[in-house]
Amino acid sequence: MSQHRTSRTALLRRGLVALATATTLLAGGLVVAPSAQAVPVVDLDSRGGTVVKTRMDAWGSVIEGDVTTDKLSAAKVRYEIDLDWSGGKLSVSDFDGVVTLQRVGAKQVRQFPVTVDRDGKRSGTIKLPGTLTPGSYRVGIEFTARVKRPDGRSMWHRVDVNNAETVSVRRETVLDASITTPRATDGRSSRITGRVRALSVSADGDVYWSTLRSGTVQLSYYPGGLFRNEAEPVSVRPLTIDRYGKFTTVVPA
Repeated sequence: MSQHRTSRTALLRRGLVALATATTLLAGGLVVAPSAQAVPVVDLDSRGGTVVKTRMDAWGSVIEGDVTTDKLSAAKVRYEIDLDWSGGKLSVSDFDGVVTLQRVGAKQVRQFPVTVDRDGKRSGTIKLPGTLTPGSYRVGIEFTARVKRPDGRSMWHRVDVNNAETVSVRRETVLDASITTPRATDGRSSRITGRVRALSVSADGDVYWSTLRSGTVQLSYYPGGLFRNEAEPVSVRPLTIDRYGKFTTVVPA
């Protein structure tokens, strides 16, 4: 019986998971790895019997930092481009393009030169200072490309995709939480209390942890333990972060 109580305590401690999201600041989270599926089609341009199909995908990153040295990691946006064409041969040497990056709600559009290989593919990473404003960014592409038909005529394709993918660039977060009566196995109530802090940058460049005072935390757990092969955690309930930066709830121990 003693062994059973120890096992349940270990499972409870390892199984409780809280993921924080903020309403005013996109903070924390995991970098999404490229999918094994086909890159999404974002444009189809037909001209004079030739067709250029543009595929593009993108992924954001989490900006990490060191508050003791005031150093931030780079903000990264990864992209993948895949062009398909028909009705002629694509002239890679005549390809002239840029990948565009624009924060949602802002006017500034950043442009980064890009080329493609003979097979029409290209993947790359845009690196920007860690002081970049966190949030949602539109990743797009603009280019001109020449496709030469079998009869010798050239067809010029012009593609301008403002938003091939919207990605999140976030800052690192830490979550501090505690639970009362963590070893109880008789169904008594346990209170979970915590706060979420996000990496922040002051006007003079100091890096520090600031407490989030809005947003929600999603409480979930892994029935078999955090280190078991569970596909998905079981959701318990969303918790509101109050104006004092705290979230709390009561659950059966």
